[in-house]
Amino acid sequence: MSGVDINSTTSHSGALEESNGKLTTDYTEILLRSLKLLELDAIEQCFLLMKFLYPLGSIQAAAFNIKSDSRSNVARGLEILDNTVDISCKRSLIDILDQNSYQEKLNSLSEMVVYQPMAPSDRLRHLLDFRHFLSEWSLACCLQMARAARWSLTAEQTLVCLRHPTGFVREAALAYLRMASQRALVELLPNLRNDPDPLVSSQVEQMIVEFGIT
Repeated sequence: MSGVDINSTTSHSGALEESNGKLTTDYTEILLRSLKLLELDAIEQCFLLMKFLYPLGSIQAAAFNIKSDSRSNVARGLEILDNTVDISCKRSLIDILDQNSYQEKLNSLSEMVVYQPMAPSDRLRHLLDFRHFLSEWSLACCLQMARAARWSLTAEQTLVCLRHPTGFVREAALAYLRMASQRALVELLPNLRNDPDPLVSSQVEQMIVEFGIT
């Protein structure tokens, strides 16, 4: 996310929830870690694909060395990959797999994707527009981040997440809507009864009782 270092321990105060005056959850950190897992998963998928296209031994050796903590081993793995892979964007792939900063990785992709700096709240809404590329966990983290930071989402983004097939995403969407618009929540709650997920169903029933909905 723009303006946030994934390795930093400093977070936006709006994303820190408090309980009895004590900070309890840092949703900035949780969201960034979920996005880091997405990156690692995408890299793993790339290596799986390359195993079908190039000599298996070479790709396995490259992957093994690139995962090493040793700079020399990483360099060896990248060299193997450079000598094995034959694609037009090979330079960008190698730069991404190298131990570069995120800024350097973004620069390596500049010919394919134009990076546009955004305010964190705009970046979050942008992520939700591309929710089909997010994992369920990252999507739920986006919703919890928006709730904790009190950032607005579009009605379409919220409603789609309320209909998401994964229970904890629907649960996060309910929690967000409770913060964003209790009026809309009260109107929607009767239609959310009998959710197939017991946790979500219990959450809905608790809200129905709380708001005195009959």
